[in-house]
Amino acid sequence: MKKYSFAGFEYRGLNNLGDNIQSIATERLFPEKVIQRFDRDRLAYANPSEPMKIVMNGWFSHQPQTCLPFNLNLEPVFWGFHITDYNHSWEYFRQKEVIAYLKQYEPIGCRDPYTADRLSQLGVETFVSYCLTLTLSKRECEPENGYIFVVDGDHIPLPLEFNERIISVSHRSLCWNRETLKRLLAKQLLRQYKTKATLVVTTRLHCLLPCIAMGIPVVFFNNPKDYRVSWVKDLGVHIYTGKDWDSVEWNPKPIRFSEKKKIIENFQSRILINNISNKIL
Repeated sequence: MKKYSFAGFEYRGLNNLGDNIQSIATERLFPEKVIQRFDRDRLAYANPSEPMKIVMNGWFSHQPQTCLPFNLNLEPVFWGFHITDYNHSWEYFRQKEVIAYLKQYEPIGCRDPYTADRLSQLGVETFVSYCLTLTLSKRECEPENGYIFVVDGDHIPLPLEFNERIISVSHRSLCWNRETLKRLLAKQLLRQYKTKATLVVTTRLHCLLPCIAMGIPVVFFNNPKDYRVSWVKDLGVHIYTGKDWDSVEWNPKPIRFSEKKKIIENFQSRILINNISNKIL
């Protein structure tokens, strides 16, 4: 049997810390540390030093024509996989040779029903795996005298009584090409949410999902008709819009996500297939 090490993503030239948050959530479930990183949008150029697995949890792609890891020493595990509709990515993924590649790694675990359905229509076996950010550990207790974190939501009119407790942050980093620093900033954000937030108000999917996992109350603003986020309604999330200011529930309860343990077990079983290093996680 072939022994695999594990590779991780870099996000060169990008500044969305939500990408790094996904990597943090994914890599904590590996049986060993990541030994090499490759640019998520240029995996076709990856040159692993030994046989490795890489988990395709994320948004694909800014450069679809180079985003699949065709190197025989880099085996993809499709979990939390999302194909964007915002550019020409689907034109690439519906090509016969790409479909044939995906079918080698069936079933494809998709972040959302939209991606799963479209790939299924192309003859690829899929299932909805959700995103691995939903597996982050729940916090043990709510902070005393905590804060209200507003994450990329400066346009949202908040209740006046929130004013002295607000911390405004962004998932947009100024460190476009400093990968180690971006990972550090993402870890710091997660730590702040977990230890200091009594409420998070956000427009960011990868702020919402980690907060659900950590047991933090969230108010989420976005477009409920947007396929990229509409599926969170299945988790019990109310998606507010700019027309809903008067009806917002500003004191929500944390959302209970009961599938966390099952997802972790299934994912860990998946990444350990054909791997001698069957450690108990």
